[in-house]
Amino acid sequence: MGQGVSRFQVSFMVVTCILVIGNLYYNQPLLGILAREFAVSEKTVSLVPALTLVGYAIGILLLVPLGDMMERRKLLQVSMTAAGSLALALAFTSSFAVLCALSFAMGFFNVSATVLIPFSANLAKPQERGKVMGTVMSGILLGSLMARTLSGFMAEHFGWKSIFIFAGSVNLLLAVATQWALPASVPQFSGSYKALLHSTWGLIRDLPPVREAALMGAILFGSFSAFWTTLTFLLEGEPFNYTPQTIGLFGLLGMIGALAAPLAGRYADKKGTAATIRLGLYCSMGAFALLALSSKLVLGVILGVLILDLGIQVAHISNQARVFELSAEARSRLSSIYVFCYFIGGSLGSWIGSLLWSWGKWPAVSLGGLVFCGAANLLFRRGQKVRATAQKIA
Repeated sequence: MGQGVSRFQVSFMVVTCILVIGNLYYNQPLLGILAREFAVSEKTVSLVPALTLVGYAIGILLLVPLGDMMERRKLLQVSMTAAGSLALALAFTSSFAVLCALSFAMGFFNVSATVLIPFSANLAKPQERGKVMGTVMSGILLGSLMARTLSGFMAEHFGWKSIFIFAGSVNLLLAVATQWALPASVPQFSGSYKALLHSTWGLIRDLPPVREAALMGAILFGSFSAFWTTLTFLLEGEPFNYTPQTIGLFGLLGMIGALAAPLAGRYADKKGTAATIRLGLYCSMGAFALLALSSKLVLGVILGVLILDLGIQVAHISNQARVFELSAEARSRLSSIYVFCYFIGGSLGSWIGSLLWSWGKWPAVSLGGLVFCGAANLLFRRGQKVRATAQKIA
C-alpha cells in the first residue's frame, strides 16, 4: 500500500471512470424516446433515471465498503460484470416495468468509479496522493459530462438500444482488462459483512472530521446542483432566449472543473488539504456573488460557471483527500460515507434550487448558493478551530 502507481495504471483508472460513470446518465437524453417506445407519459418515464440514481445511492452504502474487506480488483470485476450485463439486458427488454427494475439494479452495481477512488489513494505514494486522486476523479466528472452527449448522438444515428449495447460491452471488456491493468490489493478488514457495515457507522460516530467533511461535501454539491438545475431557466428566458443546443454548450464549461482536478490535488500535496479547501470555498462564494449580479450579462454567467466549477472541484477533491488521511485501512468505508452524503446533498440541492427559482428567480438562486457556500466555510473554520484547540490542550 502506498508503493506508487504507474502512469498507465492512472490512465486506465481515469478511462474506466469515464466509461462506467456514464451508465448512470445514458438514459437521461433518451426519456422522450423511451416514453414513446413504451407508451408511457413523460412523468412516468422519469422513473427510469430516478430509479437508476436511487440504486446507485444504495449501492454506495452497501457495496463500496466491501473494498476494505475483499480484494478491490475482484470487487471492480464483479461490479462491472454485473452492471455491464444489466446494461445489455436494458437493450432487449420490451416491458417498462422490467426496464425500471433493470435500471435500478444497474445503478446498484455501478459502483466501480467510487471503488477506484480509495483504490488509487491506497496505491499512490503519500507525497503524490492528492495528484493521483484528483486525476482519477477528473474521469468521473468527464464521464458525467460526456455521457449525455454520447447517448444523444448514438440514439439519433443508431437507435436508443445502441447506447446500452455499447455500455454493456465496454463494462464487460473493462472487467477483463482490470485483471492485468491493476495490481491486486490486500484486504484491510477481517470480519463479517455485518461487522463491516457496523464499523462504517462507527466511523461516522467516532470521527468528527468525517461528519464535518461529509456535511461540507453535501452542502457544496447541493449549491452546485441548485445552480445547474436552474441555469436552463435563466438562459431560455429574457434577455438571452437561447436554444437548448446553445444552453447545452454551457455544460462544456464544466470541463474546466475536470482539468482543474489534478492541479487541485497537486496543490493539496504541497500546501495541505486545509489550504486547498479554503481556496475552493472562496472561489465558490465569489462565483455566486458574481452570478447574483449577472442575470442579464452572459459574460458574467460564463465567468461565474468557470469559477464555480473550479471552486467546487478544488474543495471536493481536497475534502475527500483529508477524509482518506484519517484511516488508510478504512478508505472504502470512508468513501462510501462521503460520496453517499455528497450525492444526497446534490439531490436536495436540485429541489431547493427549483424552490428558490420559484420564489425569487435568478437572484434568489445565486444568493442561496452564496449562503450555502458561506455555511460550508463556517463549518470548516469551526472544525479547524476545534482541532487547533484540542492540539494545544494535548
